[in-house]
Amino acid sequence: FRPEVDDRNSQVVNMADEVPALRLRESKKLLDQEDALAQKAEEAWRTGTTLANREHWPRFQELLKSVAEAREQSLSSEMESDTDRALVTYDAIVTHVMEQMKQRVAAPNHEAFVESTFITPQLKDCIFVGHCAPDLDCVAGAIGAAELFGGTPTKPETPLNGEILFALREAGVEEPALFDDTPGASTPGADGKLKSICLVDHNEEKQMVSSLRSDPQRKKRIVGLIDHHAVAESFSTDAPIFCDVRPWGSMSAIVAHIYMRNNAQIRPPIAKLLMLAILSDTLNLQSVTTTDADRFTVALLAKISGVEDPDEVARLMFKAKTDWIVGLGPYAMVRGDQKDFCVDRWKFGIAVLEVTTMEPVLAVAADLIVELRLLKKDKGGADKAKRLDFAFLFVVDVAQQCSVLLVCGGRELALARHAFPNCPLAKAHPSLTKGPGTHISADQTMIDVGPLVSRKAQFVPAFSKILGAGFTCHRARTADGGGEEPEGDALEECWATPGKAEVYVDAQQRLCREGSARHVLFESNYHDDPTPSAA
Repeated sequence: FRPEVDDRNSQVVNMADEVPALRLRESKKLLDQEDALAQKAEEAWRTGTTLANREHWPRFQELLKSVAEAREQSLSSEMESDTDRALVTYDAIVTHVMEQMKQRVAAPNHEAFVESTFITPQLKDCIFVGHCAPDLDCVAGAIGAAELFGGTPTKPETPLNGEILFALREAGVEEPALFDDTPGASTPGADGKLKSICLVDHNEEKQMVSSLRSDPQRKKRIVGLIDHHAVAESFSTDAPIFCDVRPWGSMSAIVAHIYMRNNAQIRPPIAKLLMLAILSDTLNLQSVTTTDADRFTVALLAKISGVEDPDEVARLMFKAKTDWIVGLGPYAMVRGDQKDFCVDRWKFGIAVLEVTTMEPVLAVAADLIVELRLLKKDKGGADKAKRLDFAFLFVVDVAQQCSVLLVCGGRELALARHAFPNCPLAKAHPSLTKGPGTHISADQTMIDVGPLVSRKAQFVPAFSKILGAGFTCHRARTADGGGEEPEGDALEECWATPGKAEVYVDAQQRLCREGSARHVLFESNYHDDPTPSAA
């Protein structure tokens, strides 16, 4: 691929997606321009040209101008977006299906009779709830499923992120009540009883809302599951349940199909909300997790809700998410969409930030790196054997469909280099002058992983492959004593000392960290990793 460097954050941006578009041109002139552009970009990269050096600006200004001209000339042959293509591809069948749906709402078929008589009643009056750190898919799915089955939608936590709030406003749907505030959810209702629960978009115990996770009657109360993730080993119930788990890109697409199977009407506001949720979870139908079922369902729901340009709505939605994420602060940014995994007793956490521009995120890269280091300690607390071995943060540009990985230490660098070989290394931010460890420099705090954008389908498998093949580095697993820091480790002492790295709520109701940790990590003498050992 041909990288260029962003002028504010020395961010490497993958430009490979320009090549296929130019090659569609029949004009030899455009092809010659493409080759010249590639040679200039490669030459600039080999010579280490960066916009942090003013002497190199003229060369990059010329390069940027050439790119802009090439893009302008290719506008007439611009390829359809995945969403536009889905609308065109499925237009005829969607029109037919919509007509059939209208007829069958008035005159249901035999299959719908069976569904409504023997299946749907199992979830009537249930409370529908998604996972902790909720995303749009779990909130929209809970609302859509609750309306279909005659239950109560809830949100697991508050406040909801900007993308969810945007989607609710855009669809004209009311924000659901908090799970713990809903009668019969965490406390008995007016009848003195707790209600049955249907989980949506999750099934792992650690992702359940806290009050449900700690409920001794949980396995009895859970009577339904609608999900598109693998069923966790930890998930079980006391009795058979309604279970609809499919390998689709979005749980909301499954909910929409259940409406169709029941010959039930999807009101336009609900259709629009479910459509936005599918676009969110599949990154506007561009994620590798997207299936034809998701594409068809988006086309159908767009038609039902009267949305002529889902692409534009998706862009506005992603922008709302970017604004929200940056406003959360580094502590919440690292923990908002973060999941932990284990392979061969190595424990690693992956946080993902999906944005439309990386600049505001990378502007606080130093603080994010600090939070990643402290996240590993927070996960295990005083029990060092339970701490994470690695903590990663991927910043995904949903507009450009590319990602960068923030690297917070020597262990992370060792694993990431194997998982993403030959990917360029750079400073996460020009202000970094020192690496966050004795086995990592400032120039190794960010890795451009190019077009990889999916945690489930790409990031996790890349790490898992290496960890499962006998990976070793200069530190042993935390489970084998690798979590023990050497005596005098300043970051460990800072984390353990009251008042130095504590989390507090600021005037804007954001969770913030005391500033000592950043000073210790980047400015003081400290031990990130001991001298390499046999481990």
